[in-house]
Parts: sequence; structure tokens; C-alpha cells
Amino acid sequence: MKKLLLTIGLGLAICLNSFSQNTTKTHTVTYTINNILELDFDNTTQNLSFTFATASDFENGKTNSSAAGLRVRSNKPWTVSVKANTPNFAATAGGDANVSANKLSVRKNGTTNAIPLTISDQTLATGAKGGFGVNTFLIDYLANPGYISPATYTLGVTYTVTAP
Repeated sequence: MKKLLLTIGLGLAICLNSFSQNTTKTHTVTYTINNILELDFDNTTQNLSFTFATASDFENGKTNSSAAGLRVRSNKPWTVSVKANTPNFAATAGGDANVSANKLSVRKNGTTNAIPLTISDQTLATGAKGGFGVNTFLIDYLANPGYISPATYTLGVTYTVTAP
């Protein structure tokens, strides 16, 4: 009987010892971060047209303040550049053929440095990493075509965001 009790006691001790042991396992979690870089127009009302109706308009040019809004989403510092798609405005019948793109300038709203457009990228704005909530800004267009023939003139303008 003593042997039986000793055997049962030893078996219980082994079982209890195995239940009381702790086992720990570890995972290693890895982030793979790619470049995030996005440029979009925001939801502001766009004011992209100019009407030249008075002599003062031709003499002084016109400004569309807060003409449009841009927003950037990036996980790195960024630069927004601007350029004209063509060297000259396209004109409807009767218009002047060589109205240079530099007759239209753009600037970041709230600044004074207007950029006359060319077909080369020019820096418009820079910013820090973050989402649309912190990287949104308005742009102003300034037009001063001089005394050009009556017609409708159009010019494509391209904005590009890079993360240097």
C-alpha cells in the first residue's frame, strides 16, 4: 500500500509540475514602408477663368485669388512643381497665335512670389510629411496678357509632387 501511495504521490507531483511550467513564444512583427506620395485638388470652388473687359484689365492684369486648392499626402518631405503644358496659349479663331505661357503666373496663396509659367517644372510649394489635413494649400493665378486680339485662350497647367 505504501508503494501504491508513493507511486500515486510521485505521479501527482510530476503532473502538477508539468502544469505549473510556463512556456513563452515570441513573434517578430515587421513593417515594410513604401513611399507614399499623392497630389490631389481639394474640394474648394475653382476659379480658373479670366474675363478682360476694361482698359484697366489690359493695363494691370487680373488676379484670381484662391483660384484652386491642392493637397498632398506623403510620408516624406515633398515639393510641388508647376509648369505649362505648352509654350503658348491655344486660341480660338481670330486669336493671336503666340501668346506666351509666361503671361500667366501662379503662386501659393498668401505669398508674394508669383511664378511666370514655362514648360519647365518650377517649385511652387514644399512641405513636411503628413496627410491631407496638414498639407493643403490654395493657389492664386495672375494673368497679364497685354493687348491681345479678342478670342478665347486656353493653357493646360500641370502640377507634380515629388519627394526629393
